[in-house]
Amino acid sequence: MVGYAQRMTPSRTSRSTARIVAVAMSALTGVTFASCGSVEDSLVSSRTSSAVPAESSSDVSTAEGQVVEVNRAQLHVPSGWDVTAPSKTERATLGTPVDSSGTSYGTGTFNADITLAGDTEELAEGRLNVAGSDAKRLENVEFGGQTFFHIRELHGGIDSLDTYGTVIDGSEVTVAWAFNAELATREEIDGYINQVMPSFKFED
Repeated sequence: MVGYAQRMTPSRTSRSTARIVAVAMSALTGVTFASCGSVEDSLVSSRTSSAVPAESSSDVSTAEGQVVEVNRAQLHVPSGWDVTAPSKTERATLGTPVDSSGTSYGTGTFNADITLAGDTEELAEGRLNVAGSDAKRLENVEFGGQTFFHIRELHGGIDSLDTYGTVIDGSEVTVAWAFNAELATREEIDGYINQVMPSFKFED
C-alpha cells in the first residue's frame, strides 16, 4: 500500500467509514429500484473484457479467504477483508483490509435479488437515471462469463463510487464499491476491486 502524508485520526476514520458505507447503500438502493427509463445513445458501447488492471457461518471460509453467497451469486473475498454476510439471502458488506493506522479505504455492498429490469441494459439505464450528475457509464466488463455494466461517480471529490450490475435469469446482481478518494488512488481502488470481482460466479 502506498503511504500517505496525512492519516486520519480514529474519530475521522469512523466518520469516513460510515460515510463510505452510506454512499454504497444509497447506490445499491438506486440500483434495486431503478428498472425503467432511458439513456442517450452516446453511451459507451459494450465490450467483453477481463477486469481492469488491478463472518458468516453460511459462507465457505478457506485459508485464502472465503466465498460469500447471496441468492446464488458468489464472490471470493481474500483473507484480511472484513466480511459481514448475515445469510445467503441478505446483502453482504465487504470491507477492504485496514492499514497500519487501522483505516479501511472502502467497502463493497454485494446483493442479488429479483428484478423488474428486463435485462442488463435496462438495469444500467435505470441506475443512470437516479445517479448523480457526475455519473459516467464506462465500458461493460465480463466476470464469470456474465456481462456487467460499470458506472462511476465521484461525490464531492471525496467518495468514489463504482457500481457493477447484471441481470441473470430474472435476478439482478449488483456490487456497489465506495472508496475514500482522499486516501486511495484510482490505481489502488481498481486493485482492490479486482481482488474480488473476477471471482464472480452464479449457481444455476
